[in-house]
Amino acid sequence: MSCDGEKHWPNFATLVTSDEYDPASNLDRPGVYRLNIGVSKATFENVVGSNPNPDYTALDQLMPHPVYAMQHWVSILNPSEATFDKVVKPLLDEAHERVVRARRKVAEEKSPS
Repeated sequence: MSCDGEKHWPNFATLVTSDEYDPASNLDRPGVYRLNIGVSKATFENVVGSNPNPDYTALDQLMPHPVYAMQHWVSILNPSEATFDKVVKPLLDEAHERVVRARRKVAEEKSPS
């Protein structure tokens, strides 16, 4: 998901349904998908920083992204409705707002004073 409907970049969240790019989550299982969300460093540390060896195949568990954890991306496989409402929605809101702020800053820097 992106704030730019034309370029579709930068993303603030992605949805992955196959092992095409990384096999860590075993997404080839029937019905399994992974939601990835880019969050701030502080949020990353707060929500998954204490999980150094996650089970990347576990369902409904927030964890560091198997490839992009260093860029502060978190992941969750098949979140339950309760987890989505309580945990995922606030993270999506933060991720979206971070991209909006960054785009606004770039636009302000490009506009003549």
